[in-house]
Amino acid sequence: MMQKRRGEVFYARPEFCTDNGAMIAYAGMVRLKTGANTSLGVTVRPALAAG
Repeated sequence: MMQKRRGEVFYARPEFCTDNGAMIAYAGMVRLKTGANTSLGVTVRPALAAG
């Protein structure tokens, strides 16, 4: 398809294609340690029925 359209395809190297869970966990740890807070305004409703 790209040859037909004379385009190029670029792929990231495999070491950059991993799950970003570690990055999210680290960012959360830094926010916790620095006392950072966010005002998302989310209301939690734990009594929501499943199913």
